[in-house]
Parts: sequence; structure tokens; C-alpha cells
Amino acid sequence: MSKIYLAGSCSKDDRESMTAIAGALRAEGYTVYCPFELKIENAWDYSQEEWAKKVFDCDTMAIDNCDFMVMISRGRHSTAGTNWEQGYAYAKGKPVFVFQMTMWETSLMTYWGCTAFKNIPKDYDRETRLHTIAKFPYEERIRSKRERSVRYERCYTTLT
Repeated sequence: MSKIYLAGSCSKDDRESMTAIAGALRAEGYTVYCPFELKIENAWDYSQEEWAKKVFDCDTMAIDNCDFMVMISRGRHSTAGTNWEQGYAYAKGKPVFVFQMTMWETSLMTYWGCTAFKNIPKDYDRETRLHTIAKFPYEERIRSKRERSVRYERCYTTLT
């Protein structure tokens, strides 16, 4: 099964929902990397800068090794780290699936820098949200996007 990098806020307020999303994806058979679950061995032995570099290296390596990213967005109020992770994954050619947990407007960079974008209204109950994310047809969307890219490349090559 696919390896997912789960990007989203690691704040105390969002940790419970991110843990539930990770659990729902794992229940579907996915291998999920969550940055907030990372434990740096002997972390207290490192300076803040050394520790931060280790976290950065682990997270970027996890993005490099994932099959695709699932990003949980809070709209224009997403965290800088989450937005950076999405941009890095996009630059690496990784499929990015954004689930926005609000009906508010989003950043155009978030919207155009993803494979698929889905609003999940706040009034959805917890189970409906988890089901929507866990049961999303990720592989099917990746295949269809690749097919569109190949068609575009053929069309562009024919025109030039």
C-alpha cells in the first residue's frame, strides 16, 4: 500500500484531529508519516538549532520517500510549515491532496499546487470527515492526472 506524508498543523488544538486522520488512513492500509509523531532520540542532548535541523532532515526525507502527500488545510490560516511542506512536495513532483477544513477562501498557491482539492465543511461530523479523507480515491486521481499530463505533452509537442 502507498506511503503518505500527512501535512497539517501540529498545534495542541489540532493534534487530536490529525491523530484521528492518521488512524483512519492507517486503518485503510496506508503507511502514514506524521511530523508530530517524530521522536528525536536524546533530543535534550542537542541545541535547539541541532534538534531543528534533525527534524527538518527527517521531514524532508519522509516527503522524498512518500508516494503522495495528504495536506489538512485551515484555508488561508494554514501554518507556514504546512505550506512549506506542500511546496516542497510539489517541487519534487509528488501528488498532493488538499483537504480544506473550512469553506473560507484558500491561497491560490495551495489550490494550484495540488493534485486534488476538496473542501470539507465544518458542519460535517467527525466520522464523515474521517471517512471522506480515508476513502478518497488517491491512486485513481494520481493515474488520471498522469494521463492528462501525457495527453497535454502530446498535444503541446504536436503544436510546436
